[in-house]
Amino acid sequence: MPGFESIVDQEKPVRLLSSIIQKGKIPHALLFTGIEGVGKRKAASVFAMACNCLAATFPNQQVSDTEIDHETEGRPPSPCGSCKSCRKIISGNHPDVISIQPDRDHIRIGQIRDLCHMLAMKPYEARYRVVVISDAHALNPGAGNSLLKVLEEPPDRTILVLTAHHLHDLLPTIASRCQHIRFNPISHDVLTDFLVTKKGISLREADLLATLAKGSLTGALSLVSSGWIEQRAWILQMMDKEPFSQSPLDRVTTLLAFSEKLAQKKDRVEDALEILKIWFRDLMIYQLSPDMVVNKDLSHTLKRLSEEAAMDDLLSAYDAIQSAQEKLNGNANPRLTLDVMMMKLTEFDHEKSCRHPI
Repeated sequence: MPGFESIVDQEKPVRLLSSIIQKGKIPHALLFTGIEGVGKRKAASVFAMACNCLAATFPNQQVSDTEIDHETEGRPPSPCGSCKSCRKIISGNHPDVISIQPDRDHIRIGQIRDLCHMLAMKPYEARYRVVVISDAHALNPGAGNSLLKVLEEPPDRTILVLTAHHLHDLLPTIASRCQHIRFNPISHDVLTDFLVTKKGISLREADLLATLAKGSLTGALSLVSSGWIEQRAWILQMMDKEPFSQSPLDRVTTLLAFSEKLAQKKDRVEDALEILKIWFRDLMIYQLSPDMVVNKDLSHTLKRLSEEAAMDDLLSAYDAIQSAQEKLNGNANPRLTLDVMMMKLTEFDHEKSCRHPI
């Protein structure tokens, strides 16, 4: 993470942040918005490095109520990444770069009060103390009001960087006191190229994972590390066991055995159901718009099965899987939920709509 060049496919945000640093007019509060995994937190860390890089000099620093002014003639727009300050920020050990994250889905007032106590003191060693509040949309009402007081009376030599999914997720009084920078989803082509060049996977698989990631680099990397391609192959193979050509009773037995194996992989159940849902979704979509399917690498199979399967049956299967997802999110018993789902999947011609030769 040496500098702004490490932030993937975010030319406009990088240009804005570089311009802020070069002009020497750094707002006391910045708000980065965008979907998860597009580089908001990385940009905040690089920005903190750029503000405190020891490779640059900052004579005659002046701080006002609205912005921090300094002379920046000859200053590089990106941090060096090798000085003492940069190395501490990269390792997460800088005492003046503070990170606030949600505690069980919420940022609580106690966290902001603790932050206020820290901000009452001067920075230990940094030119500018940087506070990164991740997922600021998770601020509860009390925490939001407490943070608003900080924004109304910003501490000396302190920059707050908030990240959120959408501008409107925050209180208008908080958003209005921040300079807003929007991070767009990463393009499909850039994600595909990144996965091919940096992760060494095939172009066909990279194209599939880029589609599933929906513009999120973090999402794409998570799919690679979790072995999504291999998991899909296992699930579709399990759905294509020989008993599908046997009697309905044998078919039920096979699916319940699959349910048992799936329930044992508790950390993979959510991904497995999503894979199944996408598969049935593709079977439905292929009948209407083949170019819109996700599993493009299995187009020949989707074409054959979509011609054989009835739309009503596919809709029933999709609804059964979605219902199972909702129940599991509500802490239902995993084994029982999966068994019920599999029983519903046997109510129509499974041999036609699920078979997939691996």
